[in-house]
Amino acid sequence: MDVLIYFNWPVKFWNIPDSHVEILRKRFPSVSFTYTTDERTAAVAAANAEVVLTARMSAAALEHAPRLRWVQSSASSVSTLPLSELAARDIVVTNTRTVQAGPIAEHVMAGILVISRMVHRTLAAQRDRRWIQNEMTGSAIPWCIAGKTMTLLGLGSIGTEVARRAHAFDMTITGVRRRPNEPKPQFVDRVLGAEQIDEALRGCDVLVIAAPFLASTDRLINAARISLLNRGALLVNVARGKIVDQPAMISALETGQLGGAVLDVFDHEPLDDSSPLWTLPNVIITPHVASLRPDHWDDVIDLFSENLRRFQRGEPLLNRVDPKAGY
Repeated sequence: MDVLIYFNWPVKFWNIPDSHVEILRKRFPSVSFTYTTDERTAAVAAANAEVVLTARMSAAALEHAPRLRWVQSSASSVSTLPLSELAARDIVVTNTRTVQAGPIAEHVMAGILVISRMVHRTLAAQRDRRWIQNEMTGSAIPWCIAGKTMTLLGLGSIGTEVARRAHAFDMTITGVRRRPNEPKPQFVDRVLGAEQIDEALRGCDVLVIAAPFLASTDRLINAARISLLNRGALLVNVARGKIVDQPAMISALETGQLGGAVLDVFDHEPLDDSSPLWTLPNVIITPHVASLRPDHWDDVIDLFSENLRRFQRGEPLLNRVDPKAGY
């Protein structure tokens, strides 16, 4: 069996370390692994590959892979893969959503706590050696998340893990997902369908966006929908920047309709240094790092290894993607 491992990502962390490729070679001595960061080499190796482990693939690259039967994405999002072309050839696609879920959920809760307990203000004062106890008044008074309402746009692996943690903080949780009739996690208070999003947003104190970016979610959170949230609500986006109408979000932050935002993703990355988001006092910006952790690649290759064993035995693969749905 021939397996192509191809990574050429501009972000260093998202390229598989050489050491982990060697672990795969030792685990599967009968499998021929080709690892490359060069697009031309990858195109040549694709001619014999039955399996590809990668972060992205073009439709043109797929034409060089006549024997391909399965693509394992090293990411949770599969928007960087030619899903329609893969589906047309009945090529199985799997992702790493279960690997990413825990760290991203912790990142979400960290951001919410930073804003609610005004840690961003006290850290800024600490850098200036200022004792701001008497400044913590009005809109700067820390608040508690217990008893607050959270709406999760997306209740897949990531959204479910966010809900699990938010429930532990005594938040009331509404999840929005494509199939609302599936069994509801016991720590989620209610689940609504995508067509009920406006109902899910009304009375919301914290909106967490953990949905895939699709044509149907492009600018889904616009000015009208932001206005449905409780005044002073917090918006958290760990999905894709384009799910939110960024100018509308900025306007709402400036007027106080949004009391704050925790943003790990943006319309364009890196975020332009002229963006007003950099200087708004109620915004936490992280550079698309919500899923980072030291043992990330350990778990990725463990998942890939399990799936490779299943593939060899002809068994169903874990984290299979629905190409029609896009996730």
